[in-house]
Amino acid sequence: MDSKFNLYGEKKRKINQLCVGIDIFKEILKKNQIERNQYYKLWQKKFIEIYNKNNLIIELYLYFSLIYYLGFLIISKFFLGDKLIKKDEIFSQNYFLKIQDDFSQNNAKINLFNLNYFNPILKLDSKAFNKFIYILLDIIQLFDDLDINPEYYFDFLVQNIIPKEIRHDSGEFYTPPFLVQKMADFSYELGEKVLDPCCGSGNFLIIILKKILNSNLPENRKIHAIDNLYGFDINPISIYMAKINFLLLLGKKFRIQKINIFNINSLCPDSNFKNVVFDLIIGNPPWYTFRDIDSIKQREFIKYTAEKFKIKPTPKNLLNTEISTVFFYSSYENYMKLNSKIFFVITKGVITGSHTSRFRNFRGFDLIKIWNFNNSLKKVFPVDFICLFAKKSNNTNPKIKIEIPCYNFSLVEKYNKINYFKDLQLKLESKEILVPYNRIKKGEKTFTKKLISKREKKALLEIRESIYKPLFRKGADLNPRNLIFVNINPIGNSLVKINPDERIFKRAKHPWKNKEFKDEIVDENNIFKVVKSTELLKFFIYDFYNVFLPIMYNDLKFNYNNLNRYSKTFYNKINQIYLKLKKSTTNNQSIMDNLNRWGKLQNNQQLEKIKIVYNNSGAILKSAVIQGDYIISGDLSYYSTKDLDEAYYLSAVLNSKLFTNQIRIIKSSRHIFKKPFSFPIKKFIPQNINHQKLANLGKKGEKEAKIIFNNFGKNNRKFSYFSFKEILNIKINQILDEIDNIVKVEFSS
Repeated sequence: MDSKFNLYGEKKRKINQLCVGIDIFKEILKKNQIERNQYYKLWQKKFIEIYNKNNLIIELYLYFSLIYYLGFLIISKFFLGDKLIKKDEIFSQNYFLKIQDDFSQNNAKINLFNLNYFNPILKLDSKAFNKFIYILLDIIQLFDDLDINPEYYFDFLVQNIIPKEIRHDSGEFYTPPFLVQKMADFSYELGEKVLDPCCGSGNFLIIILKKILNSNLPENRKIHAIDNLYGFDINPISIYMAKINFLLLLGKKFRIQKINIFNINSLCPDSNFKNVVFDLIIGNPPWYTFRDIDSIKQREFIKYTAEKFKIKPTPKNLLNTEISTVFFYSSYENYMKLNSKIFFVITKGVITGSHTSRFRNFRGFDLIKIWNFNNSLKKVFPVDFICLFAKKSNNTNPKIKIEIPCYNFSLVEKYNKINYFKDLQLKLESKEILVPYNRIKKGEKTFTKKLISKREKKALLEIRESIYKPLFRKGADLNPRNLIFVNINPIGNSLVKINPDERIFKRAKHPWKNKEFKDEIVDENNIFKVVKSTELLKFFIYDFYNVFLPIMYNDLKFNYNNLNRYSKTFYNKINQIYLKLKKSTTNNQSIMDNLNRWGKLQNNQQLEKIKIVYNNSGAILKSAVIQGDYIISGDLSYYSTKDLDEAYYLSAVLNSKLFTNQIRIIKSSRHIFKKPFSFPIKKFIPQNINHQKLANLGKKGEKEAKIIFNNFGKNNRKFSYFSFKEILNIKINQILDEIDNIVKVEFSS
């Protein structure tokens, strides 16, 4: 965030000082028992539609209170032309009421200061109230020091005081003004009727409004063009910020009677807008997925809507449904006429992910264009995104031929000159045509695979499903890890003392990042060895985890009554923690249900002694042969076999450089899963000379890895995954070249 806004030195110190003041005031609100206030409860009830219930706490209430009352000061200073009060003056709650009255005198029809949720701030005692005012004045002073235009005050404040975890949970990512400018220049023509269906603080509308105000249109046509700008948002705070930003730009010169920015969920059209259509839909819809939705009612609505628009993923991909794709098609149905334009900032996953394969049929759209960007934009917009443009057509069938022009941009400015609010310049580096690497029809449904360049398509091996595809399966999810991944200490009588395994907390997320137990005792027969992708290298897994599982060792069955008293007590404890912290939308009735989701744990394949595994995600495909009693975790896919040579044959093929390069072309940003079997890997035949050569090379690769581990890794305090990988890659490079030569022959025959 500091680099995004170039906040260093004195600027950074002032931001930190401001955050300290906010933290102190948070404690004041707690002492005043603000959570018991009826307005606070109304705020929670309203905003549960937008934010995760775990985020609806005093901190967020305070952030929004600051934004709300900061709006009064901004209106007073920049719109009404008043002088701001100073810290040495005496304040009263009437100060805000006076600003409200002064504004209403000439702007009665603009409903602005109506968020009563934050009235409790006005009821604080004078000492606490003055501290609140001081924070607001410090914020205004900070804006002056940073030389930010007033219409971007809220943008800066939201991104710097509201934790990104809270914003990102609800899909809030602010679009840099220079990118908005480029999109508006491309798509907007003066006088067009425009809607931003998720307008936030109004960044897209601000840029278009500036274009209108700076144009050569006569005043009456400017007013008409302004009246054609609309913004919807489900968040009342966003609507409030956007209206104020409009007023700041319009000033007193344009005395408009209304601002067309409304507190509406654009997925559920308001009755007043059911027959209103627009020339241009533009914006940055929320960046979250189906799994992030807490409300059962909202989940059912999204499922219904996605199916209605024929973009709903397969059941196993349902949780990954991109809500932005629902906004795209909702705009098509509710707000667009024939030849209307749509231009969204949207996750790059819509052109790469398996969960958006039906979206890529682009039913009802023509003249599709994609803007893609290199990593130079990551400093100001640190997400994988594209800009997707299209026009509405009357053909609602899947497009017969998909060829989409993609424009690849970079920033002209050097890294140290990049600033979120600067007027940065984009440079067109290249243009290419994107095509799907494959299309599959299943019944009435068409699945359009990842879009790749024509150049990449030519480099692909034959796309044909391997006989091994249905034989490989995903491992068991084994979540939440903080409750079951353990370090063990044998204490005799087939009992072990357990504590949480420190390794699993590195990537833990709320609410599963706390250590919930200490020095518990369980039956050693309920401790299983588990392998994960985090310890996987080419040909070798160098470590495993101990995991408490309430199942039988011989058949993996769960029988609560068969647990000994220690394991039963521990299971009861972690089960209660799980039930307390799990999402309300999770249907599992126990932690055991969660551990065995989709039957991936209680599966006879997990009992087999020989397994071949590979990673489900990552940039490089890695595979290894596992021998012994190991449970495979959900970040790996595996196949159980009785034939050790077959396992090493598959390990060799999956570890080949050729396969990694092929997978890179067809996989989404990180996900691999069953992508290797889009290519016709042949069934292992013991009598086939090439197959035996590959099996022997697989064994040779494993042997090299074990030698390195024994000489370098074992009991070495300086051991690290990356140093091991670096040494191993050098040692096995010749083996991989030999494998590639054979694999090329196999795929050409």
